Amino acid sequence: MNKSVNKGISVLLATAVLASPLMLEPKAAYALSIEDVSADDTGVDEETEYTIEFEINKDLSSGDSIFVRFPTEYSVDKKLKTSDVTLKDDDKNKISIDNVYVSKNVVEVEVDEKIKKGTVLILTIDNITNPEDKGSYEIEVKTSAETSYKGDKISITKSSSSSSSSSSKGDFEASHSSKNAEDAISLTLGKFNLTSKSKLKEGKYIYVNFPSKDMLPKSINKSDVKVNGYKPDYVSILDNDSIRIEIPSGADGDSYIKLEFTSSAGIVNPSKPDKYYSYEVEYDSKEYKSKDVEITNTSNTPFTVSLSDSSAGARTSYTFDVDLSSKLGANAEIEVEFPSGVTVPPILTSNSVTVNGAQVTNVSVLGNKVYFRTPYGFSSTNRATIKFAFEGYLTTPKTAGTYTVTAKIDNKTYKSKDFQVTGVTPPVAVDNTLATVGLTRATASTPAGLSIGIKAMGAPIVRNQGFIEVVLPVGFRVPAYLPANTVTVNGVAASFVGVRGQNLIIIPAQDIPAKTAAQINIAETAGIVNPANPGVYSIGVYSSEERGLLFARPATIVALNGVSFKQNVASFTKSGKTTGLAVAPYTVNGNTLMPTTFFRDALGFSISYTKTTAKVVSGNTVMQFKVGSNVVNINGQNVTLPAAVQLKNNVPTLPLKTITERTGYKIIYVNGNYTVYK
Repeated sequence: MNKSVNKGISVLLATAVLASPLMLEPKAAYALSIEDVSADDTGVDEETEYTIEFEINKDLSSGDSIFVRFPTEYSVDKKLKTSDVTLKDDDKNKISIDNVYVSKNVVEVEVDEKIKKGTVLILTIDNITNPEDKGSYEIEVKTSAETSYKGDKISITKSSSSSSSSSSKGDFEASHSSKNAEDAISLTLGKFNLTSKSKLKEGKYIYVNFPSKDMLPKSINKSDVKVNGYKPDYVSILDNDSIRIEIPSGADGDSYIKLEFTSSAGIVNPSKPDKYYSYEVEYDSKEYKSKDVEITNTSNTPFTVSLSDSSAGARTSYTFDVDLSSKLGANAEIEVEFPSGVTVPPILTSNSVTVNGAQVTNVSVLGNKVYFRTPYGFSSTNRATIKFAFEGYLTTPKTAGTYTVTAKIDNKTYKSKDFQVTGVTPPVAVDNTLATVGLTRATASTPAGLSIGIKAMGAPIVRNQGFIEVVLPVGFRVPAYLPANTVTVNGVAASFVGVRGQNLIIIPAQDIPAKTAAQINIAETAGIVNPANPGVYSIGVYSSEERGLLFARPATIVALNGVSFKQNVASFTKSGKTTGLAVAPYTVNGNTLMPTTFFRDALGFSISYTKTTAKVVSGNTVMQFKVGSNVVNINGQNVTLPAAVQLKNNVPTLPLKTITERTGYKIIYVNGNYTVYK
């Protein structure tokens, strides 16, 4: 029997009337209505799954319960878990369940979200054992909002073994317009007579179980289906391999079933050839099985794959010449799956992919699969030459070996002949222990650039072919697209920059020989934003030509109130606000000197100064400086400075490192960008 059941049709309202000598007062009693009860197996003493469809007539809140009561002749597993129970609405949206309880033969399902009144619910419960005797049994349902149960009957009529035996020869014919695997087909099931006294009834449902899960589309239009020659009012796909059809008024009272599906319904033959495919049609708790249908191999000939460069990891064009089993027309969907190890950029433009020389449309990439459509006006053909241009930046697998490509063209699958990828020279040993990764800004939620210093490449990177991959941890915001001119490799703008989630694929515009360094700079204008949460994040660097991680380096993200500034720029930034400085920061013998006002305006210290002296106070620390002197008095003790105090624009400039070390502050420095934080 099918696991899914009828759509709700009506709402039942019950009215309780309380009469007395003094008044007559109607009171509304909310009630639910049961649309259908079915079981996977109606055989006696069979453990099976039950499906109950019902419509609630009052809101349920999180924590409310649905109760299902089985007759005493049933056996209910006392250890039912939430995984044994599912709850969906009639649109197949799953509804959260918090817990499941069993008391005698009552199953209580506690819901974990609000459900509005009028919702049609489909509840499935597994591990229910049918009675030992044949007969009609009533399954009852209520919710926390009702005081009494509503029930619907189901017939337990025969054992599953006898059912299987009686239908082994098949009750009806199943006619396919084609027997080739994966072909799109029209389909006719029947005509066959219903069991004695059984007749079709308008509004009830016929269920069809298909023999393979890959036959059905995502949806079927009711205009592509007929029941005894009449268009149904409702058709829906329940699972990957089953549908239900609402009986139309024209078929009401018929004692037979004939189902017809047009070729535009989207049904295709199973992908695996076999002699023993069969259909099951279910109506009124009774199953009818078709005679076996044979699905044969297609006549598809494996297609050839041509590469412009067959060396491992090389950037290359791909060309496929495919002989088709049926004509390919305009707006046809094509899916190409490349083997593992092939690099497919996250974005492919339509001018990088052609079919028979015509530029395709609607190109999208998901992992190693590329999807696109033939253009409008495409000439119908039985042969397709699909080409991914060199400009598409695809590569061969990184490891030498034998590979294949799969193409799904207009719902038919074609596989390539084997193609060879040749080996490359193994990487040389290099030392990247001193390699660096730094952010131009270290404050949280701030746009930042990156500076990556690779000390030496273990294998050469060929321009416009190999790439360097930078992996940013979760927390960094990475735009979907980075302009190539915002990234430089050894001072030259990158040829291409791709984005794969948190990963940046940087293809240089010049060769980088083995054993040579590579300096990568990503500008702040590229759009990368630091994580919102302060902490230490690890940034990894990889190469397309070398296996495994080249190196990873920590990057410290500080709170937004950290202070950032640059050498020779007369301003600082704090909490997103930029403030001017009387003097730009500058260096003397490698030591950064800052105007005295910086320590007041940026760090909040107490200061006073003249043209000859400066005083800085932070908490209990008092520092007194003299212009022209390399000695500072700190809490009464003289300390030698790394550089003498100077006077600029009538403001003393003081050594930054000396003051931050005595006040508990730290400094991050990358390529002229400083961040001071505590």
